[in-house]
Amino acid sequence: NEGGRISGYCQSCGFTNPWINGEEMPERAAQQQQRPQAGRKSVEWVHANSTVMGMPERGLRQDIADYFGIRVGINEATGEVSHHYYPYYKHGKLAAYKVRDVAEKDFRIIGEGSGLELFGSQKVGEGGKLLIVTEGELDAVAATQMLKDRGKNYRVVSLPNGANSKSVRDNIEWLETFEHVFLALDQDEPGARASAEIAELLTPGKVKVMTFSEKDANDMLLADRGAEFFNSVFSAQAFRPDGIVSVDDVIDEAMKPVEWGLSWPWETLTRATYGYRRAEIYGFGAGSGCGKTEGFKEIIDHVINVHKLPVGVIFLEEPVAKTLKVLAGKKVNKRFHIPEGNWTIDELRDGINDLRGKVYLYNHFGSKNWENIKSKIKYMVLSLGIKDIFLDHLTALVAQEADEYKALNKIMEEMASLVQELDCTIFYISHLRKAQGTPHEEGGHVSADQFKGSGAIVFWSNFLFGYERNQQADEEGERNTTTFRVLKDRNTGLSTGRTFKLWYDHPTGRWREKTDDDGIQEDIM
Repeated sequence: NEGGRISGYCQSCGFTNPWINGEEMPERAAQQQQRPQAGRKSVEWVHANSTVMGMPERGLRQDIADYFGIRVGINEATGEVSHHYYPYYKHGKLAAYKVRDVAEKDFRIIGEGSGLELFGSQKVGEGGKLLIVTEGELDAVAATQMLKDRGKNYRVVSLPNGANSKSVRDNIEWLETFEHVFLALDQDEPGARASAEIAELLTPGKVKVMTFSEKDANDMLLADRGAEFFNSVFSAQAFRPDGIVSVDDVIDEAMKPVEWGLSWPWETLTRATYGYRRAEIYGFGAGSGCGKTEGFKEIIDHVINVHKLPVGVIFLEEPVAKTLKVLAGKKVNKRFHIPEGNWTIDELRDGINDLRGKVYLYNHFGSKNWENIKSKIKYMVLSLGIKDIFLDHLTALVAQEADEYKALNKIMEEMASLVQELDCTIFYISHLRKAQGTPHEEGGHVSADQFKGSGAIVFWSNFLFGYERNQQADEEGERNTTTFRVLKDRNTGLSTGRTFKLWYDHPTGRWREKTDDDGIQEDIM
């Protein structure tokens, strides 16, 4: 400024960084600092060295420049406009000019620099039905011109420092005297962000947000879109905080017929849950060795071979080669992962080749942190077109955390946002806490509160399922039979507590649903 102080100001975020007290300054700022000062300029100096004039290059007429008191400085050597001077008032009196160097496209203040009113406030007064706020001085002038051309003397002011809400805080009492404040800020992300910040400072319901096709009001004038700008006043929408919607906002979505989701590999589960859907999370829990991962692979096989969809497989405690062998064997009912599986190398090769383009696995190399896994999920969905992600297991992601509960809550919250953002489905496995009664490994019932970090898991998951199997039973048929239990059904609640039986067929390596024909009474319907 004219006092020799050099500072930087970001119109987007409002950050100010003065280079004073021996701090290192950018080269250009240092050069400016070294320029000899011609003496401190004043408001009177501006009046003596400028004139009120329209700006044809910006489409602004003389009468509108007169109305706001905008002045310009002329380069005597070229006869061209070198500076713009925008008047700012304080307590109703002219206190400063904001100076725009046309060539350098930078700004400074001549006069008082703090406690200023909004640009144009001297023409507005206090109170009234409607006030329009723009993001820049020329936008306020352009908006006024377009409105006056249509017979409307709506009052218009501008923020002094672009898309920044600080000046609103300084003038909030004055702004509150108006019944409605219409925001005509730049139609970009900083403008939208500033609109939200300003709206939250003022009384709820007071702010309306204008939208138009060009970036700002001056661009609307230059594009001869004055009629559109005028109409945008009447079509302005009352500001509504994120997350608040009306019936009109969701009626089209709500009127869509309810559809079945995608089927599970087990018919009883499909009928009980109406299938699985996008933007949902499905959790599975069981004791050690009860078949959690094997059940996952049965679902994966169903997705790729019945639904013909690719899958993302993130198994954190199993080598990817073994996973691939098991999946390759599902379709042909072969156990490629054991030596006595009654298979040939050619069959294995054909089975693996059949999975090309259908299965994408994460080879973790010991990296088991959520941020890394989250980025892999995004890549699988956005780059590979995958909609079904299988994560085994969730507990491994928090094993090294000082506060496992806090870390798990963060993971589950972000996972819930992720499936909504990406419109995908995440299936995960979680370990269980030790049962108080019969151990899970001996067929003890699984409950939702036994999931490690159960509060976050129960809250964020759409469905929770448990596997129960007595691995120590004397009879082989019992050892190979698993009870599948629905622990949580957020969608309807109807399937919560339902069970059905699965049995593991050793020769084929498949998990089949037991039916009445197998001598087991189906328990769910």
